[in-house]
Amino acid sequence: MQIEFLNAQGMWFTYYGLDPVTGKPCYCDATGQAVPSVPSEHPTAALSCRIGPTPSALDFPMLSAGRLYISSGAPLFLTVGPQGTVIPPSPADPSGPNYNTPWDFFEVTYIPVGQDGLFNFNLSNVQSAGLPLAFHVAGQEPSTRQPVDYERGWLLGGYDKFLAGIRANPAFKGLFLADTDRVLAPGTAITAFEQKVIPTSRFDTQYLKQYIDQVWERFEAIDLTFVGDPPPGSNTFVTWGGRVQDGLFTFTTNDLPLEPIVLSVPSTQDLFENNFLFCVSGRGEPGSLQENYALQLFGTLCAAFNRSVMLLTDKLANSSDCQWCKDKAQFYQDPTTNHYSQGIHANCRGGLAYAFQSDDHCDVSSYVSVLNPTLFRVIVSV
Repeated sequence: MQIEFLNAQGMWFTYYGLDPVTGKPCYCDATGQAVPSVPSEHPTAALSCRIGPTPSALDFPMLSAGRLYISSGAPLFLTVGPQGTVIPPSPADPSGPNYNTPWDFFEVTYIPVGQDGLFNFNLSNVQSAGLPLAFHVAGQEPSTRQPVDYERGWLLGGYDKFLAGIRANPAFKGLFLADTDRVLAPGTAITAFEQKVIPTSRFDTQYLKQYIDQVWERFEAIDLTFVGDPPPGSNTFVTWGGRVQDGLFTFTTNDLPLEPIVLSVPSTQDLFENNFLFCVSGRGEPGSLQENYALQLFGTLCAAFNRSVMLLTDKLANSSDCQWCKDKAQFYQDPTTNHYSQGIHANCRGGLAYAFQSDDHCDVSSYVSVLNPTLFRVIVSV
């Protein structure tokens, strides 16, 4: 199929991933051909292609585990590692070659399914937000094969409203990089300072501490119920009960012979960056059923903390049709919340966005999946 670019004249695209047949790294050249990635000692603009007059269209090769970057004012300079793997640009590093170039990216993957092709697409603002991008894709719904048509991404004027909201928020205004019009996600800013990528802190590393302490205190007196998905071969959901004792949040279940999942107090960075470092025990071996439920619980808790609903409910679930997911009006109502994510959702089409790693919980992400896509359009929403 073809990709079309709207309102993107004079910008650049960079599209790379894996060849779905060979599994080897490759990128899309200016003619729409998939070309093997060549290792580079230094950052190179060779992977970037100038976008022609609007409307512009070109053949779009199907790549697995792909990323599609759009940059404005200059191409992206990226380093290709020894195995052909591209090193993504850093949104926070002021010494990086792309720091003064506005850019953002889509997560793209293509999965051959017999004679068909499954296409998954998402606009990612998990690390930062830098351009008002949107996309339009049409094809078949994978299970029913009925026609579907999706539009996701920033509303017209939405990015400017988001920037104004961040700049006006005392706790979040440090995330705005005035020289680039880029906004760092709070976890990105904390990690960049911790790793000495940036010389001064741009966000309070203890921002969520008081809220986390209130949650821990609340569940010393009552249980937090978590309902996990049915295990393989079953239709029965698995219920866990959690209670805080001696500073540890312990979740147990009688539905399956699994170990307790024990959590220590998470840090602000853990919850914003999706770090499971606060799991004391019960995470399980990779690929095990124990790990499956530990990750279900972890992802749901991260989503609930980012949306500040942990003081409003005592029952969480992993499925998107559960009650806490239906109560979307409660999301982000506490003053101590992820205002970065809140602002992005408020200014994106349908309120759908991918602004932190667990943002797919409750089906509020911009992720779409289509079979045999017939239309793929990237839009700069200005």
